[in-house]
Amino acid sequence: MSKNVILAGDIGGSHISIGRFVENSDSFLLDNIQRTQIDSYASKSKILEEWAVIIRNMVHQNEIFSLSLAMPAPFDYEQGICLIQEQGKFKHLYNINIRNELSGLLGIYPSDIKFINDAKAFLLGETFFGQMNGAETVLGLTLGSGLGSSIKKDRQVVDGELWQSPFRDGIAEDYLGSTWFVNWVKRETGIQVNGVKEIIQNREILDKAGNVFDVFADNLAEFISLHYPKIQMEKVVLGGNISLSSPYFLNKLMDNLAKKEINIPVEVSQLGEKSAIYGALTVFFENNN
Repeated sequence: MSKNVILAGDIGGSHISIGRFVENSDSFLLDNIQRTQIDSYASKSKILEEWAVIIRNMVHQNEIFSLSLAMPAPFDYEQGICLIQEQGKFKHLYNINIRNELSGLLGIYPSDIKFINDAKAFLLGETFFGQMNGAETVLGLTLGSGLGSSIKKDRQVVDGELWQSPFRDGIAEDYLGSTWFVNWVKRETGIQVNGVKEIIQNREILDKAGNVFDVFADNLAEFISLHYPKIQMEKVVLGGNISLSSPYFLNKLMDNLAKKEINIPVEVSQLGEKSAIYGALTVFFENNN
């Protein structure tokens, strides 16, 4: 008899990561993980086929498996319909039933495909597999092509939906995602970059545009301070690709929060993108949707 296999994935504006979990006794163990870059501006058929390729690569011939994907908002997680339209990614997937499309491409039942908010999956992974150090109330932020947010109170995790909260002249995502970095660097230095990774890996660009991280720290501190009175979080945990550049902004962020008399730890996930993958796995065992 074939072992029970669950594939749990994290999909972002620039990547898809898939973890293969195999049943072992009374639990599922991570057997393999793969990550590949994707073009979220590509056509519907190209994006879905690229997703399907990496998913197929994670299963053996004739193997029966279930699939869970952590997806960015806005998304109808119950029905599996993509509602992303104005977020600068996946515009060709708008209003597409991703569950039905993947069911056809992969040859599995629609009922074997589940979805979860990526920021919620991130904090679920941190809560049950990471190091929460006993904090009862935690704000999780995934900083990438957009802004994801989730809130843990006691052991319950919910989607914070703060990406669209009012902030300065727009919404929070306008100031806390990779597009903001690209636009700031272009406006202030005339240099065109593709994202945060390019800034920190190119010494010449970093020398000319390094102040972008100080401004970002200001943005993030203001965002946290706006939501602190209502959430009263004891800790903030950061994930997403932008969190990998935390050595360039974390100290300034902490100084800014201290000036606002918000003395809480801000930590970067030690699990990295595995957090969302572990969190996506939990939808098959708990009512997290």
